[in-house]
Formats: sequence, structure tokens, C-alpha cells
Amino acid sequence: MTLTDLKKAAYHGRPIPAGLSETERLQYIAARRIYAGYRSGEIDRTEAEPMLGKVQEYPRLMAVDKRALLRYVFALLCEDAGYGDREALGCSKLVARAMKAAQH
Repeated sequence: MTLTDLKKAAYHGRPIPAGLSETERLQYIAARRIYAGYRSGEIDRTEAEPMLGKVQEYPRLMAVDKRALLRYVFALLCEDAGYGDREALGCSKLVARAMKAAQH
């Protein structure tokens, strides 16, 4: 699956594709949640585009930027889980593990 295919799937809120590495899964989850926020009007394009840029650059981000992105996505997923989104709960656990790893 190409990066373009992944971005399209994330935009449409599709399930996480099989065969992704943990980092790719994390990027997919983050992009999917940011796209969902954009589609719902929760955030606008001026907010979404820089965040999606950070998602794409995630493996090369400085630790402080990784932690900021992860905290943002974690908060959104926890809110979604609070509204009954079962998948958001599982995704938030992956993000929490990444947050813990980014602290070291």
C-alpha cells in the first residue's frame, strides 16, 4: 500500500490496514483521527494540514514534537472512547505505549 493509498484510507476512516509496522499503524491512527476532526468541523484546514505534516514526518521528528503529537492524538482518542467508540480505546492504548517510549 502506497502512502497515497494510506492517506486516502485514513481520510475515509477505514480500519487499520494489515501488515503495517507499529510506527505506520501509529501514523495511520493519527492521520485517521485528524481527518475525522477535519470532516466533522472540529478542526479546520489550517489546523489539520500542519498536524498531518507532523504525522507524515513522525519517524524524523524530535522527541519533544513526537510527544506533543502523541498527546494531542491520545486526548482525541480518549474523548472518542468516552463517547463509546470501542476502536478508539484500543487505538489509544497503542498511542499510550508510544508516548511512554518517546519519554526515553
